[in-house]
Amino acid sequence: MTDYTLSTKNYRESISKKNDFFLQFPIFTPNVEAIILKIIHRYLEEFDLIYIKETVVMIIKELINNSIKANMKRLYFKINNLDIDKIEDYRSGMESFKADTYETEKVEYFEKLKQSKLVVRVSFKSTNNFFHLNVVNNIPILDSELVKINARAQKAFAYNDMSHALDDILDDSEGAGLGLIMSLMLLKNIGLTKESFQIYKKDNLTIATISIPKNLSHHKSTIKVAEEILKEVNELPTFPANVKEIQKIVQDKDSSFKIIAGKIYKDPGITASILKLANSAGYIRSNKADSIEDAIKIIGMKGINTLLYASGVNSMLESRYKRFEHIWKISYQRAFYAQNIAIQVKLSKIGEFAYLSGLLADIGKIVMLSTKPEILEKLKELTGTKNSTGNLLEEISLGISHSSLGAEICRKWKFNDNLCKTIKFYNRPHMANNKLKQLIYIVYLANVFINIENRKIRFEIVDEDVLDYFNLNDKEKFTNLHSLLIKSYEKNKINFL
Repeated sequence: MTDYTLSTKNYRESISKKNDFFLQFPIFTPNVEAIILKIIHRYLEEFDLIYIKETVVMIIKELINNSIKANMKRLYFKINNLDIDKIEDYRSGMESFKADTYETEKVEYFEKLKQSKLVVRVSFKSTNNFFHLNVVNNIPILDSELVKINARAQKAFAYNDMSHALDDILDDSEGAGLGLIMSLMLLKNIGLTKESFQIYKKDNLTIATISIPKNLSHHKSTIKVAEEILKEVNELPTFPANVKEIQKIVQDKDSSFKIIAGKIYKDPGITASILKLANSAGYIRSNKADSIEDAIKIIGMKGINTLLYASGVNSMLESRYKRFEHIWKISYQRAFYAQNIAIQVKLSKIGEFAYLSGLLADIGKIVMLSTKPEILEKLKELTGTKNSTGNLLEEISLGISHSSLGAEICRKWKFNDNLCKTIKFYNRPHMANNKLKQLIYIVYLANVFINIENRKIRFEIVDEDVLDYFNLNDKEKFTNLHSLLIKSYEKNKINFL
């Protein structure tokens, strides 16, 4: 018996055809969470709105938990022979409700909730201009709670700092509290207005609705941040001329190993960088390259060309973005995974390209994080948070994902168009065209493995199109491939950068 009901046989097909559907469940289990995350991701990537995913997921989870809590409250009052509509019974019940259910997590209450007719339904609807999310529970909200929630929702769009919100939260045992206010503040900061959120009664139902414009505009107070990031992109140096010159020789079919090696040796910096990369980035299986000639013989012309790209980008990042070295190291791990996945799935011919795409996937994130310190301080003020992460910057500044920004940077450097497109779509793989599908799926999968290691996602929310394509729907197969990559990486990373 499943712990949810899905009104469509294939949610992916329903989304592509713009058909409405819903998910219904009595309690919020990990399986329910996983399917909701996948559905929301699929919708948002359609409109290049992945950068608001964390905010949307946060508020949907908050609304779901509030709905289940409301259902549990009704059940609790009924079991304890209390009338929720009577003031004295309500006060008496609320004194023990939280302690008797959530704090002690008494199994019998959750089991009875699963067996009851009390459910939560999340419905998904796409119109020409909006993506609508409805969280519905099949009991009417109390008038007193509805007034309180709507008052908090109105205030949330007026708050400028979380400390102001905390001052107004008097009792988090009733209705939606701080969690809802935080969610609505983030909605405000990504450009949504107070009209985008509604909660109301209809017949015997309680309905909470979020309406997200497909052409989401920027909040006026964050335009300066967008300008700073775009200015940073415009000020990026051009791709190193010495690297481009060597690449032309490498791509010349008449060039011999000796000619190429001689040209590379004239630049000590490129020579050292290529040997370092060649001996550490997964190209070498058993033999070590002690010279450029060795490297060319072992990894071939394509390999050398790829390492020239890596060397050029690395030199620019080291001079301009040294403080983001940790992101660059993760990028090399992703690149290693991508190349080795290509080999494992018998697509080694695109291994070099997969390596380069995996390496450059986070270029946009590095540039976003380079925003001036005073602008980052402004972001902290706007959101009431102590830290500004890459995801937060995406959500409240530029209005596009870091992968789209990365693609623009690669175009500035006049990189291969297929490389630019791979970087743009690796986070929304189902939008890949047939020509680039294999490559984009590989880079997406490599990034998934990195995120699993960093505990950002889990197997259950991995894109099903990618799992289907590589026949990795079975969790054991998926885990075995991941383990193989980890072991190979650990073996090679001794000299890794």
